[in-house]
Amino acid sequence: MNKKELNELKRQIKWENDALYIPRIASAYASISSEEKKVLSYDIKDFTLLSEEEGTLYLNIMKKSLAGQLGKNLLQFRFPRENGEKNPAQEKLYALVSSKLEDESLFREFVDDILENGHYANHVFITVAYGEYSVPLKSKNLEASYEDGYKYDFILVSVTPAQQTNIGLFFNRDTNVVERKVNSEMEIKPTPEDAILYPCFSERAADVNHVLYHAKNVKSLNPFFIEDVLDCAFPLSPLDEESGFSQMLIGMFEDRLSCDVLTAIHENIYDAIQESEEDESELTYSKGNVRRLLEVSGADEVSMSHFDDVYAKVLNDQPIKAVNMTDLNRMAIKVPDVSINVKNGGDTKVKMETLNGRKCLVIEMDDSIEINGIELKP
Repeated sequence: MNKKELNELKRQIKWENDALYIPRIASAYASISSEEKKVLSYDIKDFTLLSEEEGTLYLNIMKKSLAGQLGKNLLQFRFPRENGEKNPAQEKLYALVSSKLEDESLFREFVDDILENGHYANHVFITVAYGEYSVPLKSKNLEASYEDGYKYDFILVSVTPAQQTNIGLFFNRDTNVVERKVNSEMEIKPTPEDAILYPCFSERAADVNHVLYHAKNVKSLNPFFIEDVLDCAFPLSPLDEESGFSQMLIGMFEDRLSCDVLTAIHENIYDAIQESEEDESELTYSKGNVRRLLEVSGADEVSMSHFDDVYAKVLNDQPIKAVNMTDLNRMAIKVPDVSINVKNGGDTKVKMETLNGRKCLVIEMDDSIEINGIELKP
């Protein structure tokens, strides 16, 4: 599932859209404590009978469940199979899709699984939306046709926290006093902690062997949900890959890493992403690929002699995604009291040189320079 396909599906989630039919949406509200996990309500609604105001609230949760960046807080997992046996988590999700949420017992069983294994606290609101997207065929002139298209059936699962909100100060007309008021009801905001789309929408069709997982942000990946609910292996997180690649460079180069080599590494990764036929979130560097990257970027022989040991120690010989090896939008340069953000393509104008016996950062200037919005002539 690539960025283009993700955006196509996200665009369909709106109130008036003949291409996306959402017949049912199931929900469960649970209270969780150290003593017990108790579901206070189950409900399966006919989505077509909801008012626009209520339906839009559910659509907002669905939209946020697909928000983010592939390879960062949106991760695709392939269901593992042992000895050719079917994966239990995959079978459970497939059954939910096939039932079109008409079998409440399947939904209740799935909710119990999430509450038992997802490691949540306090109150959560779990929704499962079943949708049917009529995928249009696109002709050479890019006109969409639904007549001979394909129907993509899916479920979108969201686990959203609920909490009391502090209303703040208000004027009490009965006592003529301004006082603090606390809301006694639980508010559900459309910001899921965890969410999944199954099956994945790959090559504009259903891919039943993969599931798309969403976390609220890259720092809040839930290993319990991934491993115990989805039965998938928890990989290096994007932050682990990002910090691991940096630590690997520091460990192998030590004090031999030059500005030119580091810039070349950044440029070569960026160029590889731009030239790749794969989606940027899917381009992955194996250990061998990283070795070749460093060699063509000008790494010295002494540093390369440490590569194998350092990579194994820091990254455990695992592959890493290109999007987690560098910032695709800029290169950040920092020295004490000074920070410079260089857009891609402009890093060739920044060099490190020795002037009057001191190491200096030199920025090549063209026709003008702007400081605090004021243009100066060089």
